[in-house]
Amino acid sequence: MNEIQANRKENFITRDHTYVYLGGSLLSLLGLSLWHSAASPYSFIGDGSILGMVLALLVKWTHWNTYNDTIMKQPCIVKASRYLSYLAAAACLLLVADRVVLKLAYFIWFYMHAESNPASFFGSMMYMSYKGRSMLATGIWNTIRIALLGTAIAFCLSILLVFLRIQEPDKRDNDFVKFLKIVANKFASAYVFIIRGTPMMVQALIFYYAGFALFKKTGLTVTEITQIWSFFISGLITVSLNSTAYLAEVLRGGIMAIDPGQMEAARSLGMTHWQAMMKVVFPQAVKNSIPAIGNEFIINIKDSSVLSVIGCSDLMFMTKSVAGIYYRALEIYVVAAILYLVLTYLSSLLLKYLSKKLDTPAQGIPSSN
Repeated sequence: MNEIQANRKENFITRDHTYVYLGGSLLSLLGLSLWHSAASPYSFIGDGSILGMVLALLVKWTHWNTYNDTIMKQPCIVKASRYLSYLAAAACLLLVADRVVLKLAYFIWFYMHAESNPASFFGSMMYMSYKGRSMLATGIWNTIRIALLGTAIAFCLSILLVFLRIQEPDKRDNDFVKFLKIVANKFASAYVFIIRGTPMMVQALIFYYAGFALFKKTGLTVTEITQIWSFFISGLITVSLNSTAYLAEVLRGGIMAIDPGQMEAARSLGMTHWQAMMKVVFPQAVKNSIPAIGNEFIINIKDSSVLSVIGCSDLMFMTKSVAGIYYRALEIYVVAAILYLVLTYLSSLLLKYLSKKLDTPAQGIPSSN
């Protein structure tokens, strides 16, 4: 499909047709309008006038339906117009780089090195981002670490939880084994129900203050407790335990999606139920669940922002700190939104690449979160 679309685009660009006339004029008009705009100190192209191209465009537009009856429809003129449209496109790109990119670069440099916080919205965004770059970089790094480590730990814990979740009493089991299986199933179901039914922000507050209270009973001072039970560790545990519930449901859905004949075939070969799950069913379920696991990682990048309520130095907490320093909130929060968008977009590209390498669909079992 991608090859067909690429061929269509190539044929449209390299084929002689009447759209060349108007398209070439539009590109030229755009380029000359940029030429006529004010140049920045970084510009290397001077100013010009667009009057001639406006007139040419009007002539082509008014004679659009009569080109077939004029000399302008001659094949050699059409082909020459197509090549000139390529030249106009190249000149337009050059002017975009000069008038837009370089001008934007100049304004960014100017506002970043201003003596005080500018009054303009864009200028304040650039100034606060530059002055608070070290804090924002620390927040981005901590956000990525929490999301990545939290998802990895949650995946390991969810493997255990999903095996507890799928336990069902068997006729061949004795009463004690049946009791253990029922308890394991009910515990996993209750854990998933409670975690999925409460907000992560509330969980973060409960885990942090509960852990702090437990350490306080050991006789440690506040300073000693904060060195052991830090905001980062508490936030990481919160994300890990929260994602465990969602990933367990993802893996359970992946196991249930496997054809029951796989289990029957494995058991007919003499495998125990545990061996069949570990060697046949579970590897296929994990492979099919990789896109959903990647989606959970992307969700954790965004949801880690709630950890700022306990003082975890993630991107959101650092953004609030920068806003408190300069007493300007909207500008730096827009910067934070852009940074989160970039992080999730790059993670989505990585997820697509891994899905392609592992030959799994880019959109597999959706995350339960």
